[in-house]
This record gives sequence, C-alpha cells and structure tokens, in this order.
Amino acid sequence: MKRTIFFSIILISLLSPGIASAQSILERRANAWYENLSFSRAASTYESLYRRDPQNGMYIKRLAYCYDKMLNYKKALLYYSYLVQIDERSLSDYYTYAQLLRIDGNSDESKKWLEKYIQLAPDDKRAINQYKKLTELISIKNQMKEIEIKEVEGNTRFTDMCPAFYNKRIVYSSAKDSFSMIRNEFKWNGQPFLKLYETDINPKSNFKASSSFSKKLNSRVHEGPVCFTSDFKTIYFTRNSTTRLNNKKSPNRVNNLKIFISRYDGKDWSEPESFPYNSNIYSIGHPALSPDNMTLYFISDMQGGYGGTDLYKSQMVNGQWSKPENLGATINTEGREMFPFVDKEGILYFSSDGRPGMGGLDIYAAQSNRNGQYVIEPFNSPLNSTYDDFGLILNNDSLSGYFTSNRPGGMGDDDVYSFRVSRIDLQVTTRAENNNKILPDTKVYLKTENGEIISSAISDKDGLADFFVNPGQHYQLFADNGTSVSPLKLDSIPRQPFGLVQKEQIFLRQDFPFLTMQVIDKETGLIIPLAILDISEGKYDLSAIDDAHGIIRMKMNNSTDYTFNITAEGYFPKSVKYSTVGKDADEYTLTIAMQKLSSGKQFTLENLYYDLNKSDIRPDAALVLNDLAEMLHENPEVRIEINSHTDSRASADYNMKLSQRRSESVVEYLIGKGIVPDRLVAKGFGETQLINKCADGIDCPEEIHQANRRTVIEILNTDRVNKNVYYL
Repeated sequence: MKRTIFFSIILISLLSPGIASAQSILERRANAWYENLSFSRAASTYESLYRRDPQNGMYIKRLAYCYDKMLNYKKALLYYSYLVQIDERSLSDYYTYAQLLRIDGNSDESKKWLEKYIQLAPDDKRAINQYKKLTELISIKNQMKEIEIKEVEGNTRFTDMCPAFYNKRIVYSSAKDSFSMIRNEFKWNGQPFLKLYETDINPKSNFKASSSFSKKLNSRVHEGPVCFTSDFKTIYFTRNSTTRLNNKKSPNRVNNLKIFISRYDGKDWSEPESFPYNSNIYSIGHPALSPDNMTLYFISDMQGGYGGTDLYKSQMVNGQWSKPENLGATINTEGREMFPFVDKEGILYFSSDGRPGMGGLDIYAAQSNRNGQYVIEPFNSPLNSTYDDFGLILNNDSLSGYFTSNRPGGMGDDDVYSFRVSRIDLQVTTRAENNNKILPDTKVYLKTENGEIISSAISDKDGLADFFVNPGQHYQLFADNGTSVSPLKLDSIPRQPFGLVQKEQIFLRQDFPFLTMQVIDKETGLIIPLAILDISEGKYDLSAIDDAHGIIRMKMNNSTDYTFNITAEGYFPKSVKYSTVGKDADEYTLTIAMQKLSSGKQFTLENLYYDLNKSDIRPDAALVLNDLAEMLHENPEVRIEINSHTDSRASADYNMKLSQRRSESVVEYLIGKGIVPDRLVAKGFGETQLINKCADGIDCPEEIHQANRRTVIEILNTDRVNKNVYYL
C-alpha cells in the first residue's frame, strides 16, 4: 500500500477558468488512489478538494474512511463528526463515531451516539454490551473519587467517636470530647465522660437506638476506643486511669490511658484486667487486634519513642503478651500517631498529625514490605479534611466503614461518619526498562480484561498517569510514547482501599527501529523542506510519524524492506531502498541527496527494469514512472529524452530495436499519465553503453545483466514558465 507523508503543504490558488478542470483531475486521482487502497495519498488529495468545496459530502465521507483506515483517530474523529450530520452517512457510521469518541476519552458523547445507533440496530449485541460498559464508566466518572461520606444519624451535641464492630452490632464511645491525650492543651468543656454504647448495623447508619454497652465496663471515667477478638468474646478497651481500681496520676499530673481486658462468659463481661504493660508514668491505649488475634497494636507516649505518641505492637507468645515493640520511623513521626485499626488483609490504618497532609489528624494506610518496613499511603479528600479525621474501621467488603471527624457541619465536637468507596486511584508510573528512568509525556492506556480501551492518560513530568478504577476488578495497562512501548501488563485491583490508591509501574522498551530521514540538495547540502516522500514498499505505523522542518522520523517494522520515492519541485525524483533486516531496535538516520533539474543532466531511473527481451512496463517500474510523471506535471517547462539501454545478449541490431521499443513504452506510459507528447523524446542505445564488464562472450549472472537494462533520463531544457503548483 502506498502512503504519502508531507514535509509541508503549499497551495497556490488556481485562477477561475481552470478550477473545474483541475478539480475534476484531482478528484479522479483521489478516487483512483482510494479504490486502490492508497488511503494516505487519497486523503491528501481529498483534503485539497475539501478545502475548495467543504460542503461536498463525498469528500467528507472519504476523508473519514481514509483516516480511520490509516488509524489516524484524531482526524478520523474530526471528519466523522461532520459525516454523521449529513445525508451521506450510513448506519455503521454512528457506531464508528461512537468508538472514536470513546478512544478519545469522551465517554459521555460516545454513549450518546451509541444510543442512537442501537435505536436503529437494536439486535447488535456488540453495541449493547459496549453501551452497558460505557454507562458504568460514566457513572464512575461523574462520581469523581467515589467516596460517599454521610454523617450517621444519632450523633449528639457532645462527642461521638471511634466505632468498633461487635458481631452484628457496633460499639462506640459517646458523650465527651476526646480524652486528654488528644487535646490535653484544651480546657475541659464540661461534657460528660465517654461511655461505651452499642447499636445495630443498619443500611441507613442510624445510631439513634443506641444503648449502654455494659454497666460493668462503663465507669466514671473515659471508656474507649475498643476492639474485640474475632470471636467477639474478649474486649480490649482504653480507660483513663483514675478509677476506683487505680487513682494514681503520672508525674505530670495527667490521668494516663491504660488498656483493660474483659471476657464474656455468655451472660456478662468479666471484671476488667489490666494489660501487663500499663504504666502510671506513660499512657497506653487505642488497642487494635490483628485478624488472627496474635498481635495487639496500640499507642503510647513511653520514653524512647519518636514523637508525642507512637504506634507499638505486642505479640502473643505462649499465652503471654510480649514486650511492646515500636513500629519504627517508617510509621512514627515527631507528631502523634493514633487510633490504629487492622483490616482482614492485615493492612494497618491509623491517624497522624506528623505527616504532610490536609491538616489536623489525617488517616493513613500502612502495609509492611519484605524488609519489615512500612509503605504508607494517605487518604485524600473527602475522607480526610483540614480538621481531625481518625478512628477508621472497615466492613468485611473492605470498601465501606466508619470514621470520626470534627469537621464543620456535624452535630457535636467529634462525630461519627459512614463512608463507601466505589473506586480507587490507580497511579501508573512510566519508566524506561533499560535504565529505570522516568518517562514523562507517555500515553498510558487502561483496558478492560478483554483488551477494550477504557481511557488513556499522558504521564506528567514525574512519569505519573492517573486512572480511577473499580476495586476487585482486572485491567490491562499499555504504554507508548512514540519511541518505546511497553508489554501488556495485567493489573488486579484489590478489594481494600489501601489509601484508596493502587500504585503500578510500567516499563517501556524500544521494540522497533526508528529512522530519521532528511532530503537535501546534492550540491549545497541544504535541506529541501518541500520534498514529498512516498513509501511504496514496506509496512509502517502512520501514527508514529513525526515530521518538522524538513526532517521526518518514523517507526519502522522489524525485518522489513522499504522503498522510498522522493519528489520535489525543481529536482529529479529519486528512489531509495532501505531495510531493517538484521537491525536492532535503535535509532538510525538516512540522508537522501537530490539533484536539481538542469539542461544536459542525466538521471538513471532507479528500480526501473525490464524482463529479458521485453519492453513491457512491469508493475514495479510503473511506480517509478508515476513519480516521473508527477515531476513532469509539477515542472511543465521541462522536456526530457528517454534513453533506454539493453544488456549484451542477442545481436546488436536486435538490442538497438529493443531499446527503442522500451523508450517508446516509457513515452506511451507518460502520455497515458497526461504528459504532452512534444515534451518527450524516445531514444534507444541498445548495448552500446554498457555499465559493467558483461559484454559479448562474457558469462555474467542475471542480476548483473539486468543492471545494463536501464533507462536514463536526460533533461533537454528547463525554461521557466508561469504555472500553478500543488503539493498533494
């Protein structure tokens, strides 16, 4: 298939008397290229015709089809947007237009046109399935980050905070602002102490029917936060230490927090027992158990920590809790780390005011890596706010739960909120496979598990491309920056919102050779910016062609032979062979030098050969003569002599006659292309001017003999005349 790439396009308008005739010629030429599947050249000519007659529906339709075939989706989308509005459209054009809109990332418009197509083709299951998927995607898109926040019913004008799951119920603390450890710098506000309450789990998140959890556990001081073992028969809860059990204060006169443990015997909770590492010198509180009940996480301001309060853990070993272990600097900061919770996957959630965030206490997720270090991910708005956000817990679906916040608009000081996540942020970083460098300006495609494109994004200066995806689903990722591509990467999105972010890296490699070409004047060495390059042999990716300032860079296929035919006004056409066979995926350059047309100059028509003892124009020769005809059209002042030569086989008289017939065949072909006969002279030279040693009596291979069977063009004159020039 022959496609044309332009270094630039110049149009010098025709004077009025010649417009109809010239347009008719151009249209016939465009139609012929289109019928011959030469969509690139057809599109270029239809573009010229469309500029003259933008209301012509046939031009619009052909341009839409050409660019779609060429995979030039941007231009195809442009002309399809015109086509679907005019009478020349067909039913399938609606469907194609919807697909182009979807590729362009415009899901809303794509859905609209797919709807129109389905109304006219209701039995097309392919379209119906795509419509369903588009509806899902648009729903996600319209909900932005898809975190639905709702204040629970039943919050009071006092403090309501830190719910915990208790079988099919919820236990939480209520009636007093957070304990002194959180706000020990604030004055007491006169609210009652925190007590433990329980309520049913219900779809409306209604806490109005709450009741006291346990008279035995609720005391005259603060109770909570709490956690339960997986069988809900043991409770670990926080209590400040001034009770009838222990009325001692720490040396700084603060009522320290302590963890207490109680067990349920089927009727009532047992008398609370003190956690073995409680202290009157420092606080220990905010218990959270791992799913297997073997690790207890908690907070403390004990000596040796990193900040105000740190996160610690203790392991159950032989029925005893081990010495507390600080979780380290990857989690703990100079600020306060508080309110831990561990989900069923073992991901640790906590709040901190010591990390860059939105302000106040922000909620984070932490996951331990192979080295025992924690990878931390923050939650963004609306889960976090510029106020205190803490006490997050997750339901078994890992996508909904509760948290506490003192953000404006609540009923009291601290209030309980419910949340539900419908999608999470998929962050894809693009890197080079060979050196791990960040690759900005890379197009990343997000596809369904079946390979259908959902959306695309361009990576930023940090190589980051963002998508919002459904948890628990499978996707494919692919990246291309014009130079390098990535292998297809399968990505499974987990069903737990680890910071509501899934991070992936995609590595690109240069899988194809790239060729940078420039066309220059042979005598001056200067670039010829208006040269036209035709690729008559060899497949390539039209979407990966970049041309500017007379230099073209294109992605080649591996192990492919190419033929480049170059024409330029005032220059003799040139044909160049190039092959990627045996070439690695790397950068290559090619400089093509062209000679100016001037009287007396001779040019060999490269790649124009004849079969033995024949004067017929072969198909491969026709491609060369087409470029010669185009040069003569663009330079109507030029007259040429066609000199044909034979090899040495057969008699000299026979070869002279054969060469004359060959020259006359070329003349007849050019006349058939619209060249005036008096500009052409045919002359045969037989075997009188051999270019190698294969004379009479010398045995030579066929390819050496074929080199002698050549056609040489001699310029007879180049007198300049006024003319109209088109670069089509």
